[in-house]
Amino acid sequence: MELEALPGVVAFGGDGSPPTLRDLSEALRHPDRSVVVDLSHVPYNEKVDYLNSLLPMLASLRQTTGLPHRIVIDEAHYFIHAPNAQQLLDLNSAAYTLVTYRVSELHPELRKALDTVMVKRTTDPHEVRALLAMYGDKNVEAEWETVLGGLADNEAILLPGIGEVGGKWQKFKLLPRLTPHVRHRAKYLDVPIAEGKEFVFTDNGKPVETPARTLKELVALMPSSPPEVLDGHARRGDFSRWIAEVFHDHPLASDVRKVEQRYRLGHIRDLYPALAETIQERYESSPDMMR
Repeated sequence: MELEALPGVVAFGGDGSPPTLRDLSEALRHPDRSVVVDLSHVPYNEKVDYLNSLLPMLASLRQTTGLPHRIVIDEAHYFIHAPNAQQLLDLNSAAYTLVTYRVSELHPELRKALDTVMVKRTTDPHEVRALLAMYGDKNVEAEWETVLGGLADNEAILLPGIGEVGGKWQKFKLLPRLTPHVRHRAKYLDVPIAEGKEFVFTDNGKPVETPARTLKELVALMPSSPPEVLDGHARRGDFSRWIAEVFHDHPLASDVRKVEQRYRLGHIRDLYPALAETIQERYESSPDMMR
């Protein structure tokens, strides 16, 4: 499906299938046109497969035609965290803008290649340390945590990676948005995490279920888990800890922690519906998505 979103902008995807590479290449022949490919409704594995074909095509097209002038990759940490990240991009072309709230999950070699980084407010110490490793001094970690955590919604910081900032970070104000911000939180339900970080249901230390690699899988596996297994995980705070440490979704982790606490106090008798509803509300999903 192709939609005319804004003057000079062609949008593909959305509720429909992504465009073929040939159709996309044709659309990018016009220097006065911007093209948006919306993959928000595409399953995660299909997104990755599509990007693994799309990004090399865009790099080749730009090398031969100079178009597109700029390639913007939203949620970049989901797509270019693997060792093949550098093969997907033509980093010598200085053509990319990567948008992510988890820079720590970009492939290390890719992080080294970034020459300009702008950061909005972040309170995640793990992300602050990743930024320090790229541009800072470990001795100023506390200062960076304070500065980055104290930014207003209309403020950002340019990190000291380029000569123009004189080796110091520079704070600046952002102009107001021209369009409303629409979140597609439901897409995070299907995003699998790295191998080795799965949630493993255990009984006395022994695995009893298939590990959950996504939030959707976590909820789907709960009904078949023995009550004593769910009880043990909730009493230890394992669900909230996994969400905080692996997904870095601290608001959801806080809400799940409250469910675990209420369960331990006996205020909740049936744990599964309470946890499923909490995750569902956070990601604005329908009940069918949790099945």
